[in-house]
Amino acid sequence: ILYTIGEVMVQERSAGNIQVSEGFINPALSIKIMVSPIIFLEGPALTGGMMSDGLRQASVIPTTSPYPDMITANASVFTATGSDAIVDWVYVSLMDKSDRSIEIVSTSGFVQVDGDIVKTDGVSALELVADADDYYVRIIHRNHLAILTAAPITLGTISTTLDLTSDPAEVFGGAAALSDVGGIFAMVAGDALPNGQIQTLDANAVRPQVGTSGYTNLDIDMNGQVQTPDINLYIRPNTGRGVQF
Repeated sequence: ILYTIGEVMVQERSAGNIQVSEGFINPALSIKIMVSPIIFLEGPALTGGMMSDGLRQASVIPTTSPYPDMITANASVFTATGSDAIVDWVYVSLMDKSDRSIEIVSTSGFVQVDGDIVKTDGVSALELVADADDYYVRIIHRNHLAILTAAPITLGTISTTLDLTSDPAEVFGGAAALSDVGGIFAMVAGDALPNGQIQTLDANAVRPQVGTSGYTNLDIDMNGQVQTPDINLYIRPNTGRGVQF
């Protein structure tokens, strides 16, 4: 026996004193929870708490996300300058509060020059369809080591600001998961392949491509060019480091 609310009954069958009614079941309402992470990427890091928007200036950031959801954005988002200029795509996931290896929902977004992560309109807080609850928050970038919050974060329909740049204790693995860039803690650069480990293989992948340009994981400092400093300033110093969760 199935009882539905809010939809027209489409069929009824009976046999003796048994009656079955069929209708359409209304799906649960989607709830959009909001989060505003703040991160820093070691590769494009500049002094003064800002990052370079060299990829934007070179007009090589694609309008389609390089991450699994392949969200698209309007090219107009790349016209913003100053602290709201787009640095690159990132991928933000909410992970189960009881098992941080279980991904509940994910979305691509943009990280701005000042570290704010915003949705594809280039302005607003990220929105993810999930129940208001506690979640670990994971941030992925295509050639930096991913990070995860040290503890579940309470999230709901009012945006939660989540600063992961000022205190290593806020990130799983602490200081081992981040690079100190002038007092700002940044995601570790150099995972060019990427596989969660910075290895000699990453340098070996970059070396034959030195002199090329474009949007590529081999461009560690994200200036639109694959150059020797991508190896010497990032991969070599960070070799042996890996994702901490």
